[in-house]
Amino acid sequence: MTDNLAEEVIGAITAIEGGPRVLKLYMEMCARCGTCSTQCPVYFGSPEKKFNPVLRSDLIRSIYKRHKTASGKIFGSLVGAKDFNTADLDKWVQDAYSCTGCRRCATFCPFGIDNSVITRKIRGILDKAGLTPETMKRVVKVSLQTRNTDGASPAAFKAAIAFLEEEMRDEHGIDIKIPIDVVGADYFYVPPSGDVLVNPEATMGLAKVFHVLGMSDKWTMSSTCFDGANYGLFTGNDADMKADNKPYVEEAKRLRTKVMLMGECGHAYRVMKMMMEPGKWWGDLPFEIINCMQWTAEHIVNNRLQFDKSKNPEPVVYHDPCNFGRSCGITEEPRIILQASCADFREMYPNRGENWCCGGGAGLSAMDDILEFRMNVSGKKKLEQIRATGAKYVAAACSNCKRHLGQLMDYHKTRVAVGGVHDMLSRAILINGKAGERRQY
Repeated sequence: MTDNLAEEVIGAITAIEGGPRVLKLYMEMCARCGTCSTQCPVYFGSPEKKFNPVLRSDLIRSIYKRHKTASGKIFGSLVGAKDFNTADLDKWVQDAYSCTGCRRCATFCPFGIDNSVITRKIRGILDKAGLTPETMKRVVKVSLQTRNTDGASPAAFKAAIAFLEEEMRDEHGIDIKIPIDVVGADYFYVPPSGDVLVNPEATMGLAKVFHVLGMSDKWTMSSTCFDGANYGLFTGNDADMKADNKPYVEEAKRLRTKVMLMGECGHAYRVMKMMMEPGKWWGDLPFEIINCMQWTAEHIVNNRLQFDKSKNPEPVVYHDPCNFGRSCGITEEPRIILQASCADFREMYPNRGENWCCGGGAGLSAMDDILEFRMNVSGKKKLEQIRATGAKYVAAACSNCKRHLGQLMDYHKTRVAVGGVHDMLSRAILINGKAGERRQY
């Protein structure tokens, strides 16, 4: 933004009138019933006015009313309308980055108002003003420069894959390959980079599925595009979101793949499948987009995979990542995988589309400068849920959830391990009639 900051902020807000109709409706139809606050994990953790979703949305709704509604122009503050003040921007940053973007408010709102959409609009305005938190700026910059949020080079990626292949050889006594840069492979696997560099068992599990099915030569990863994470979704910057997305579409075309197989990352799948594809950002696609949990679950249902559940004897509970559970409708598939591979599968309540957020959504899990907030406020409800199950392992199909939940368990000295869904599969899947001898990673 330029020196005319106030003018540009007001312009961005009043432009809502000519933008997507749903956002315009959100500016006009809130009944202020308070339902959203009762369903918000942040407000549950600390019921303060600043954490009320309605009041956060009012940061821009009040300005919209002041400039674009007759009642706001005439009656001003009497109808909740007010003008923009640049002194409020610090509060905007704090409030916008205390929302986990979980969309639980929209699930229970009688009008279906999605406050996360309004929060993203606020974040987008802040981003143009250069006020996005430094951690988020850094993640976006690194991803745009290197095509992954860890800043890992192709050489580092290949070394990590070689390590995973060695570990699988030690576990099973045979070679299980993870192909790289294979042009013409049917499946192009796009995980979050964390499932290669930090929590590798998810990728190992998928590799074992391909091996058991006799399809080791039918899939590939890319040494330059191995991280579906897209923080442009979280900063509200559509240009960054699309710039982060495009190389993956181009890589899929270069590889001449038939299926882009997205990994255990809800927001990556949401951007790719629910936003890019129907929005035709890059035109019609010559490949299909599916999620790896859908693919694996189908093979389990059709009895193509066998497991030794005794390899996962402790109670396991599944945490529904908000983007999978609420935004993408992928809820049964991870349960099919876990029920097939674990001896004692349990549930949190509520779950699926009504789940409570882990507390680190919308990029907050990357922000360790707000660790106390995440541990004691936004993560409070999820901690209660996990403890209530008595589980010793939480499976979460999301790198952001895994990072936040791992910190949450450590912070509160709760002896519960955190990992992915295919991690459990990796430990129990039978190869040549036998499960692997697992090692610690």
